[in-house]
Amino acid sequence: MRKTLVAILFLVTFLSVRAQQFGGHPPSQRWMQIRTPSVRVIYPQGWDSSSRRIATVVNLVTSLHDSSIGSRLMRTNIILQHQTTIPNGYVALAPFRSEFYMTPPSNPFELGSLAWGDQLALHEWRHVQQYSNFNRGLAKVFRVLLGQQGQAFANALTVPDWFFEGDAVFQETRMSRQGRGRLPSFFNGYRSIWEAGTNYSYMKLRNGSYRHFVPDHYEMGYQLVANGNEQYGPGFWKKVSENAAAMKGFFYPFQKAVKRYSGISFARFVDSSLLANRTRLGVPSSALRKGGPEVINEENPVYTESGDLLLVRSSYKQVPSFYLRTGQKDHFIRTRDMSLDNYFAYANGKIVYASFRRDTRWSWIDYSELQLLDLHSGKQQRITEKSKYFMPSLSAGGDSIVTVEASSAGKYALHILDVSGGLVKAIPNKQSHYYSHPMFYQGKIITAARNSAGDMSLLLVDPANGNEHPLTEWSQNLVGYPSGKGDTICFTMTSNGRDRNFALVFSSRQLLEWKEERDVSVTGEYQPSVFGSRLVSSRFTAGGYKISEQTAGVSQWQPVESIRPLTAFGLLAGDKPLVDVLAKDTVLNPGTSNYRKTTKFFNFHSWLPYYEDPELSFTIFGQNLLNTMQSELYILYNNNEGFKEIGFAGVYGGWFPYINAGLSYTLDRRARLENKQVYWNELEAQTGFQVPLNLSKGRSISNLTFGSDLVYNHAFFPEPQKTQYGIEPYFYLDNDLRFSHQVQQAKQHIFPRWAQTMRLQYRDALNQFDSWQLMATGSLYFPGLSVNHSFSMNLAAQQRDSSTGIRFTNDFPFARGYSDENLFRMGKIGVNYQLPIAYPDAGLWNIVYLMRMRMNFFYDHAVAKDSQRFATDGFVNFRSTGTELFFDTKWWNQLPVSFGIRYSRLLDDDVFGGTGRDRIDFVIPVNLIQARGAGNK
Repeated sequence: MRKTLVAILFLVTFLSVRAQQFGGHPPSQRWMQIRTPSVRVIYPQGWDSSSRRIATVVNLVTSLHDSSIGSRLMRTNIILQHQTTIPNGYVALAPFRSEFYMTPPSNPFELGSLAWGDQLALHEWRHVQQYSNFNRGLAKVFRVLLGQQGQAFANALTVPDWFFEGDAVFQETRMSRQGRGRLPSFFNGYRSIWEAGTNYSYMKLRNGSYRHFVPDHYEMGYQLVANGNEQYGPGFWKKVSENAAAMKGFFYPFQKAVKRYSGISFARFVDSSLLANRTRLGVPSSALRKGGPEVINEENPVYTESGDLLLVRSSYKQVPSFYLRTGQKDHFIRTRDMSLDNYFAYANGKIVYASFRRDTRWSWIDYSELQLLDLHSGKQQRITEKSKYFMPSLSAGGDSIVTVEASSAGKYALHILDVSGGLVKAIPNKQSHYYSHPMFYQGKIITAARNSAGDMSLLLVDPANGNEHPLTEWSQNLVGYPSGKGDTICFTMTSNGRDRNFALVFSSRQLLEWKEERDVSVTGEYQPSVFGSRLVSSRFTAGGYKISEQTAGVSQWQPVESIRPLTAFGLLAGDKPLVDVLAKDTVLNPGTSNYRKTTKFFNFHSWLPYYEDPELSFTIFGQNLLNTMQSELYILYNNNEGFKEIGFAGVYGGWFPYINAGLSYTLDRRARLENKQVYWNELEAQTGFQVPLNLSKGRSISNLTFGSDLVYNHAFFPEPQKTQYGIEPYFYLDNDLRFSHQVQQAKQHIFPRWAQTMRLQYRDALNQFDSWQLMATGSLYFPGLSVNHSFSMNLAAQQRDSSTGIRFTNDFPFARGYSDENLFRMGKIGVNYQLPIAYPDAGLWNIVYLMRMRMNFFYDHAVAKDSQRFATDGFVNFRSTGTELFFDTKWWNQLPVSFGIRYSRLLDDDVFGGTGRDRIDFVIPVNLIQARGAGNK
């Protein structure tokens, strides 16, 4: 496509949300809709009650006329995605819409126990309010100039991501009895780094690190938003965010607005807010250190029958893997398959866990499948396929499995399976509870459960009839990770501002809490397990999750006098919600109707004027709400040749293959033929298909994409040139196949330690000309000498016809340093060795932050043959060697950009031009602009 499209796609990618899926549902999917004055909810058939509840919550929030945000409200669309197992949600512009991923998080300690649709509605609707009120000042000018993507770009530059998310977490906390602001686990990140004595700069807290654990912007944002609201009133952030969105002050408008309305500098505001919150969260002062500890996670400790420990270990250098700890030694068992969490269960030499797998074609559909791993042989078997099972647990004999099913119909149930994955019993869920961490116990099942009000309890479930008996009182306190030994059930529960280990004496129903002479940590304790007199659990630290093993005596287990309810840690004016929106019994009952997939089929939302010498273009972009149709209209002027071009291109992803089509008409093309200036007009039309297949499973990520385009070109020459040259319309095919495979990557891995990519492209004129071109490229990635080093090889070959017909564009990756030309036959091999050289974790003026520097050493050897260009009929060598220095950075504290400088030493003459054999180039990758959006997790 045209060069301008490359730049356009950069910006479109930036304004998209990473989670967005194109053509993600099969044609059989049917959609319904309900409408209210403020929102339209688009939902799959069978989700009527959920859609009404969500519409009710957002309308109640809207009716409050909240003084902490402006009164503007753009009517939006919420789409309920019901076939993904990932719990998430987002709001984005270009086009303006929100999508809710309706499978709840299986672990309540991640995001809480509120009804999932309620929490999404509270959180995501705040993003709707933000975007509605941030279209002002210069942001509004950007919207006029560029459409919705203009506002998105302006808002991303001036309003920090921590405010977007912190403000939304604040809303879910103050408008419900829970929300993340009341969850101790939400503050584990900051508690851990404070406890470790780290003193990270504001820029490091904003941008993260490849070396050290840094809490995310949700935690930071909530603390700053809550403290600003407490210190300066509910209207403080309304004034600050409106000033920032309007770009008042232009440079650093958000920081200037904070100073304007608080009376103190932004740096002092951040420092004082975090210091005050540290006191509220009960973290004592400790000696300061500049850096943090190395991050090595040890999760889900489970005792074997012999008292050894099973665990999942991971780090910034290593992907999650199963280990057996005997004494002081860890023995590797197997790398864990791709999963949404690190939870697993063990019994009788077997490990069972849930792995994640995407559907082969439909990207909005994915699965949670059960894997059974033999501890002794290390062999693993997939026992369920295309299932949605979570939190599996084995019976003591290892012959049965109990697991939670969360179906795409929004129904939840406990299923008992045999070890081959066959369904033995679907236990009735009479109260419509959502379950977590079930386990077998004395012929019954013990499980954590949450109800529609967000209360949790530990339940005893009779598998014969589904009857439930609460073992703990229903409350907003989180409960999970039960494990049983004899008459004692250990579990984790929230109490007194922390997640703590508890035990229940089953026969007497006596509740005990694990007490220590002093709290060894201010963070939570999770996943307790008992073997004899030993108690093991996992604590969160600045170096990741760490296993804590202690001797369990009678003095440590103390009777519980009372369970303290959740608190807001002093970050709200009182612990009660400002308005408990979720407690209101109002229920909207708008009419339902079918939602046609062709609704606003083109839905043009943004436009982009763009200039790259010698071309000036103006493009209008469209995308429908279901994201099955993407399109663009454009007009282009070429200053060198003076031609004008208008065109349309679109792709439809609602069928198994993507169907694409385009049409362009060019006026006043010109060229010199036989020393005469010749003008003509040109029509080009194309249609084709593409099939994207996701073949990922287990421990590897694989994708296969193939397709073909049929292109028609008709040049309209005036007489006498039309008769003189006799050029007729012609067709050509453009066929393309791409395949990639890689293993999972740890955070510090520059490239996968094992990966392969391959591309085949064949273009062929079907009439008028004997023109054709075949290209094959591939890359192979291997481990280097150190764990974070990478060795790779690049291979390429291309050949075209030798006729004088049309020439296809040249995509051949030539030897670095040389000018590239479209030659008759070409081949290339390249070798690279890349390694990190520094992790500076330093930045300047809140503009650029340098996270990593890495070096690549390369050698390229290309050969080419073309008797019309060279004085020989044989192959000509083009060899080069050199180094590349790359900088992995973040700009404006949120936009990741990797760029580099390349020095090439040519070992042969550059016959295509250029002087000297030393070349220096700047390297800017095609992923210059990354995705950005406001989401939930």
